[in-house]
Amino acid sequence: MRTSDRARRVMGLAVGVLACLAVSAAAAPPRQREVVAPEAWAALQDGDAAKAASIFRQELERRPNDPYLYFGAGWAAFVLGRTDAAISALKKAVEIEPHFPQALAMLAEVAYASGDLDLAIRSLEKATKLAPRDRRLAQQLEKWRSESAVHDSLTEKSGVRFRVLYEGGTQQALGDRISRVLENAYWTVGKTLNSYPSETLTVILYTDRQFQDITRSPAWAGGGYDGRIRLAVGGAMKAPASLDRVVVHELVHAMIANTAPRNIPGWLHEGLASYLESNDHAWSRAVIRRSGSVYPLEDLAGGFGGLDRDSALVAYAESEIAAEVLCAMAGPNIGVFLQMVGNGDPLDQALLGIRVQPEAFRAEWKRRVGLSK
Repeated sequence: MRTSDRARRVMGLAVGVLACLAVSAAAAPPRQREVVAPEAWAALQDGDAAKAASIFRQELERRPNDPYLYFGAGWAAFVLGRTDAAISALKKAVEIEPHFPQALAMLAEVAYASGDLDLAIRSLEKATKLAPRDRRLAQQLEKWRSESAVHDSLTEKSGVRFRVLYEGGTQQALGDRISRVLENAYWTVGKTLNSYPSETLTVILYTDRQFQDITRSPAWAGGGYDGRIRLAVGGAMKAPASLDRVVVHELVHAMIANTAPRNIPGWLHEGLASYLESNDHAWSRAVIRRSGSVYPLEDLAGGFGGLDRDSALVAYAESEIAAEVLCAMAGPNIGVFLQMVGNGDPLDQALLGIRVQPEAFRAEWKRRVGLSK
């Protein structure tokens, strides 16, 4: 399961900065009233981050000390999945203008998304001091501090590709098992998706209560990926095969994000994760037969977080079948397909780009889920 709340929060912060820009412009002398790079801000609001990034880059060559331009550049870089560039630009924005709570808050969000919880907390502490009446910032800071306290109590097992955090002696065997599963799956999943992340991925094992408190995931979720793999492992050793599937499922999300950090529809993300988590695909047919109805794939583009347990199971099943069809038709080109969609190509155009007919893909999916009868 993936989370997308962070992107929406960052969008809210950015809209707040646009309001600040408007207020500043209204109070400025006549020659300074025009907002710098209005086309870039408009492009961001319209979802064209690549255009915005290009304009901000050009404007910064002329105005290298404008914190709002650095803020915009950071926002655009984050939307494009370039977290290192986003952090660099946002750090520059608050270096030039330390009293810039929106930039500090966005820096905190991007740092958190990249796995740097310490930088996230430090940045948000500064933002809350500058905006003491903003309860959202204060609540987020409290949540991150609690998460940090949990992580500080965990034991770390570090490797080249994975950093696994777990409770000392009580979860030693579990941590070792998960490390082995991750190492094996890294190569098999990587070969299918043509994705081999080079950065070390953090994997955190929680009690069921900790997982719910920290992730705010639906009650039916056993794992999540938001830049880190988070796993609820209460009683996991009683069903190790099920645990292995969840581990691989979340690793697939991480590897898709490495290939295409944006624009991938929820059904495609979840479908590939469900399809690649094991070689057993009979469950999805059984779920569809019991349900008797399916969602249009287009209705599942935003993910499954708002669904109840039974509805989510149907959504996962039909998405798994869609991924199975897609992998069969795309063959070794599935990684190329993900890159094209991630770069903004419409789904049908990307299918045609790997010589898969969109109509044939949809027809086969409908046949397998029983919609063509």
